[in-house]
Amino acid sequence: MSKKSKRNNAKQDNTMLAILIVMLVVSFVVIVFLFYKYFYSGISTSKYGDTRLEGIENYKLSDTLSEDISSIYKDEKSVNKVNVTTEGRIIYISLDFKESIKVDTAKNLAIKALDKVGEENLTYYEIQFILTYSGEDENTNFPVFGSKNSNSLKVVW
Repeated sequence: MSKKSKRNNAKQDNTMLAILIVMLVVSFVVIVFLFYKYFYSGISTSKYGDTRLEGIENYKLSDTLSEDISSIYKDEKSVNKVNVTTEGRIIYISLDFKESIKVDTAKNLAIKALDKVGEENLTYYEIQFILTYSGEDENTNFPVFGSKNSNSLKVVW
């Protein structure tokens, strides 16, 4: 082989090696970008996404909603504890009964809390009820779960 053909082969090998290195670097950059986009691009947004809480500023809940709902049950001797929490568009209302009570009576007591939420807010927020029993007597009817969708007027038990 002549020196010229050896140089051409070496030049072709170097060119091919350079092309492969460029392809490797481009592939690595694309993979890093896709990993970043998949794992870190949504970190700064709300845990509910961009549209889930849209318009929530138009449906303000009372700052004393928990106390207002608890006040409904303060004279009710069968109710042990009331807990109200709000997360996003869902209001969780937990009622714990200390006396054995019929399930229908417990459901009717729970529904009274809807008045304190407000009629306009009931069309935006979903309400979740959890009725429990912590009394001495045995009662297998509890826990009872209920839900009121924002698109419905009824509570489904």
